[in-house]
Amino acid sequence: MKNIIIAGGTGFIGRYVTTRFREMGYNVSIISRNKSNENNVSWKQNDLINAFENSDLVLNLSGKSINCRHNFSNRKAIIESRINTTNAIGNAIRACKNPPKTWINASATGIYKPSQNKAMTENEMDLGSDFLSEVVRKWENTFFEFKTNKTRLIALRTSVVIGNNGGALRPLVWLSRLGLGGKQAIGNQIFSWIHIEDYFKVLLFILHKDEISGIINCTAPHPLSNKDFMKILRKTVHAPFGIPAPKFAINIGAKIIGMEPELLLNSSYIIPLKLNNLGFKFIFPNMENALSDLL
Repeated sequence: MKNIIIAGGTGFIGRYVTTRFREMGYNVSIISRNKSNENNVSWKQNDLINAFENSDLVLNLSGKSINCRHNFSNRKAIIESRINTTNAIGNAIRACKNPPKTWINASATGIYKPSQNKAMTENEMDLGSDFLSEVVRKWENTFFEFKTNKTRLIALRTSVVIGNNGGALRPLVWLSRLGLGGKQAIGNQIFSWIHIEDYFKVLLFILHKDEISGIINCTAPHPLSNKDFMKILRKTVHAPFGIPAPKFAINIGAKIIGMEPELLLNSSYIIPLKLNNLGFKFIFPNMENALSDLL
């Protein structure tokens, strides 16, 4: 039985992968400030060290959500929540006599600059310069400072994860059923995404492929335009029409609900080059079959 420790295991992605690992017979512990569950591990360094000894995988999904207004206090919390948890895990791993075989740290495709025509792969050197790019650069730099011969390190640059019980899909489904599921702004911005089951399968793939290390793009192989995505979504939920949302309306709406409009307006054209080259097979490579499964 493989031992897996997950930080951030109570979030949308964390809950799903915890359930799936346990269904497959893995022993899963959650790093949490709530010790009410006997499978939980506290953030105290001695508890982390004891949990990490002889473990197979540490998966760090911790970090404040970026789905908020990026004011000074939120920017500080977004960065510090990622840096501090990564440092805590890394310092505990360094103190282990028999450290984890693999450490996968969450990362994000937000490190890449917005692009509509050029596909971004792990080989891209000309990265973004906005706040989200800054977050990911600092996050990954902290992570790779813990490089060691005993623990394999993977930074999983993940795009938007779509699933049934959280994440970005639910509000878009609701809007589409109300007839508001048209394109956002001009609709040409590229949307990179991954089905949550494929995200889990990527974790399994990495866990059993010892030759994988470094940076991995965790995203479906077929990104699509916002306009095409909304069209497929409307068809899937049987919405006869969808009123488009012009840019000014998105800016106003984003302010009302407390998020940044760039999360909808920026173009994210990301390709999982390393996974493709390693022979990973996506269960849901296209948006049509992904939405048919989820909805």
